[in-house]
Amino acid sequence: MPSHILNSSNKSSQSIFIHSEDSVINISGSDKIFYFDEAVVAPVGCRILIGLTNMVIPNAIYNVNSTSNTITISGVTYTITVGNYNAADLATAINTQISSIGSVAFNTDNNVFVFTFGSAKIIQSTTMERQLGLGNNQLPTASVTTYKATNLCDLGGVRNIYVRLTNLTMNNIDSNGTSNNIVASVVNDTNFGAYLFHTPSEVLYYQITEDQFNHLNIALTDQSNTPLELNGVEYTLTLTCHFVKQRESLERTTLLKQITEQYEKLTESEQEPETETKKEPEKK
Repeated sequence: MPSHILNSSNKSSQSIFIHSEDSVINISGSDKIFYFDEAVVAPVGCRILIGLTNMVIPNAIYNVNSTSNTITISGVTYTITVGNYNAADLATAINTQISSIGSVAFNTDNNVFVFTFGSAKIIQSTTMERQLGLGNNQLPTASVTTYKATNLCDLGGVRNIYVRLTNLTMNNIDSNGTSNNIVASVVNDTNFGAYLFHTPSEVLYYQITEDQFNHLNIALTDQSNTPLELNGVEYTLTLTCHFVKQRESLERTTLLKQITEQYEKLTESEQEPETETKKEPEKK
């Protein structure tokens, strides 16, 4: 019998309990493939709805990782150690690397970083744009001895964890208008080192194109679609599937009906016999 109000089939809903350490293939710490002994199959004439019921993950995600820890100044790239930084510690780490050409200080009055060089330099690029407040097309800078970032620093780290089911197809889109397979956006509302418990008050379910699947490729990314670096921690999550009867589109039915009626009228008109024109009798 149906086990949920969304389930309109005679097959009970199914939950998939995922433990990240049980993955068969580890593409990375946040990109794993899980295989099932039995496939999840929709009954004939039904479709599958899937949603993220809950998730538990330690917040061990650094706000400066291997994709956001470099700065290039006048052709030389400087790299700092990945880690979870506050503004003062980040300034210290960068100063350790660029001490031969200058320094950077954090202005606590307005929360911006200020660079000072012994001779004119160009800050060409950095993967720490958000952390250092150097976004919004500030780079490359002019050749300067002092440069003050125009944006406030952002060391908040990952704001949202996108849970992606990369082997399934759904019609969700991102802010660029691109279709994606994100089944949930988990808000990271816990401090570094604590556990994140995601138990939504309302689970959002999405209809997938596939009518069956025997594995899941689960990938976790941040709000910039960058794969998360989980630094060795494991996570658990639950996905729930419901089965709904496939309904024929009303618009499609109406259009088909109109086409059929027009075809029938055309056929009838072609089959009607031509009537002979009666001639009037000739007058004598």
